[in-house]
Amino acid sequence: MDLNSISRIWRTAAATVCVAALAACSSSTVDEPDDGRMPLTFKVSAADSRAAATKSTFETEGCAFNVWGLFYNPSDVTGTFPVFDARTVTFSSGSWSYDNEEYWMPGFTYEFRALYPAVLPQGATVVYTTGSGADSHIAVNGFTARGTDLMSASDRRMVFADGSTQPAVDLKFRHLLSRVTFRGRSDDRYLGSDGKPDADARKVKVKSFRVSGISDSGSWDGTTFSADGSSLGGWTHGERTAVYTATIGAEGLQLGNEPVDIFGDEVILAIPQNFTALRIEIVYEFTEGSLGEQTATSTLAGTWLPGKSYSYNFALNTHIFFDIPVVEDWTTAPVNINDLNIDLPR
Repeated sequence: MDLNSISRIWRTAAATVCVAALAACSSSTVDEPDDGRMPLTFKVSAADSRAAATKSTFETEGCAFNVWGLFYNPSDVTGTFPVFDARTVTFSSGSWSYDNEEYWMPGFTYEFRALYPAVLPQGATVVYTTGSGADSHIAVNGFTARGTDLMSASDRRMVFADGSTQPAVDLKFRHLLSRVTFRGRSDDRYLGSDGKPDADARKVKVKSFRVSGISDSGSWDGTTFSADGSSLGGWTHGERTAVYTATIGAEGLQLGNEPVDIFGDEVILAIPQNFTALRIEIVYEFTEGSLGEQTATSTLAGTWLPGKSYSYNFALNTHIFFDIPVVEDWTTAPVNINDLNIDLPR
């Protein structure tokens, strides 16, 4: 049977199908066809939501990703047949759904690629390359990193025989950007034994915090992206840089002896990159004594890798120092960086 004949019996115009919700599978809500074919369904494993800019998860109503997919004869990969071409899969009323239900064909190998979110920032485009089956991949061009938690997934499934039960396609999404946070605390000498500023101690408030020199646009090539996370593809970034300013009220951000996220929920999601002159500017205020408002500046050098979360911790002391970045959520990455030493008033 040729692929054109397969496509005619394989495609079915049906109502939207409900598929497995996050981390759990549920049965289809539509009747299976008389010939016993199994509906093609999805379940989704979201990456750790701590890396999402909005701290949202995939269970949010209206959350959606796009999926691309094809199938081919494993003994003859020269011919491939597309199944999904940027089809949108949406979470609604407790389940995932997509329009025009598709069905597995026995004996064929399937390849899937997915991208979150379904709607990318203005100017970004996606290119899907079919290759020869397993070589299929997607790429994102002209992406601007401004709060969009770009993620991708891939998976492979095969139906071996008629009547076999095929599990839902388990798409494991992985973060393609780098998550960066800055966490500050006051030096203990400015605090009382209970961790709060004493009445006669110098209280420290951050008035503003700016990071500049981060390349915020680029393109991602998913040729080497792998489902097990051993490779998250490759990034190229442009020459343009951006300034990230923390949202701090007029009253300032009081520091204690426990680190405080300077950017709060507005974490920096950056294009993975090497940098040599990342500039940090902190305006802070001593609310007791005569020192008043002060400004400290310095630069950072280092590397941000895709799928990593970097936490830069600093303390306001007689100098500002930055610890080695902590990489969390995924595999620890080796990072070498010197402390930032900035003289402050004594």
